[in-house]
This record gives sequence, C-alpha cells and structure tokens, in this order.
Amino acid sequence: MGCDMPNAVITDLAIKYSHSTETSSTYMVDTSQWHCIGKDLYLHSGRRGAYLHVALAEENKLTANDKVVTDVKIGDDDPNNGTDNSWEKRTSGVWVQRGNYTGDINQVVTGLDVLFGADAVDPRPDWTLLQSPLHLDNEIEIPTAKLTIRHGKPSSRPEPSKLRVREDGKFKIVQISDTHMVTGVGVCKDAIDAHGQPLPNSEADPLTVSFVKEILDVEKPDLVILSGDQLHHDILDSQSALFKAVAPMIERSIPYAAVFGNHDDEGIHALSRKLHISSPVNL
Repeated sequence: MGCDMPNAVITDLAIKYSHSTETSSTYMVDTSQWHCIGKDLYLHSGRRGAYLHVALAEENKLTANDKVVTDVKIGDDDPNNGTDNSWEKRTSGVWVQRGNYTGDINQVVTGLDVLFGADAVDPRPDWTLLQSPLHLDNEIEIPTAKLTIRHGKPSSRPEPSKLRVREDGKFKIVQISDTHMVTGVGVCKDAIDAHGQPLPNSEADPLTVSFVKEILDVEKPDLVILSGDQLHHDILDSQSALFKAVAPMIERSIPYAAVFGNHDDEGIHALSRKLHISSPVNL
C-alpha cells in the first residue's frame, strides 16, 4: 500500500501517463531508484493509465548535497511567492518542495500514497491526507485521487491493548456488520425516514460513517467487532474503502477486531485485507 519502506527517503516524484494497455512497470526504466505506487489514478476506468512514481534513497546514504522532498502541495498557483523557488512544478497540479538533506529526518517526506474519493480519510498515525485532489483529465466520472504523505520515521507500533472489565463489572461490545463501503461516496437508494417513508437518493458512505460514529459516541464500547462485509463487492480501491470503515474506531482509540465476509475479498483490484493500521488487541 503506497510507498512506506523502512529507512527510505523520497527524493522526487512523478506522475506518468500512458495507454491503458501498458503496465505500470514500463513507465520508469531505473527500477533501482524509482518505485511505482501500483494504483491506476484513473481506477482502470479510462482509455489510458496514470501511475504515481517516487524516487527513493536510503537515509544512511544521504549527504548534505543530496536533494530530498520536504513537502508536497496540490494546486494551480505557484507556492513560491517570489521566495527561494524551492517549490518545483510537476504534472497534474503537483508541487514538490525539495531541499538539501539537513540530517533531520522529521523534515523529510518518507511516505507517499494515493487514496480515492471526496470522502477519503487516512486514519494511519503520522499520515496527512491532502484535501485537494490531483488534477486529472477524467474522461468519465470517477472518484477523485488524493495524495497522502508522511514526514519522518513512522511512530513505533503501540503495545497491544489489554481488554479489561470496567470497575462496575461491565464490558460492552458493539458489533458492526455489512457497512459495504465503496471507493468514493457511493449511492444510498433505499433510505427511509423515522416514519418508514422513502427518502431521496443520497451519498451512502458518509451516511454510514456518520451513523457508526453516533453509535460509538452513545454506546462508548470497550471493543468493536466488525463481523463481515466491511467492503462492497468488486470495488476499485479497497484500501480507501477499508480506511473509512475502521477510521471511527481509530479516531476514538477504541480497540476492534474483524472477520471478513464473502464480499470483502471480491474484485480484480482488491488489495490485502490485513488490518495492519489497527491498534492490536489481546483477546
């Protein structure tokens, strides 16, 4: 999932376009330096493909003469504002700030990834999702592509949470099932009001996330069990959908565990379903 390699520092980035028949590995020749983030920015829905590539260097081999990426922005306006011209323009509205390596790893971009949808979230510690989407010439309507970045070394993984009964002898578990998250906001076609009357079509995933958050805030569980079909079938980017499903628990530091249903591993573009972004729990 994206560029998140131990001891790697990002020295440059590029977005490469080509015909959809070409594989992402053909876009860059020097595979020893450039790493492809294997997500088609057009979500395999257009007549051509586009992939984000990053140039990587090992932290312990960098010198003060080496250029590294210190920040990334998306937009039309030149962010230099007549200063030191440290911002360099790339394609698709990307601006890359580069400077000489100072030895401070916390000032360097070390992780870069792509998520999709206006409702995309990145609940991973240390990661920041850029809200402005990449400027792509979309031939059809597809969820927008957004960059998410990390500065410095990743935080150490927390110790597994130990589940304990409360002082009053109670232990509350909330079970959540069949959220059926998709890539992008999705469409809710069968919502009803409090009186059972049909409601107009609405954005499905934001409605689901809002409902889950309300339940967690009211119930304040000690553990959440995700019992299957967190994802809808045959979606275009399962990572973006999975992040939305687990973010409410991560934001509230609520331990959770999950099993997967029949829909969770469907789709030719499905990614690994490992919940490595979660706070582990001892059951």
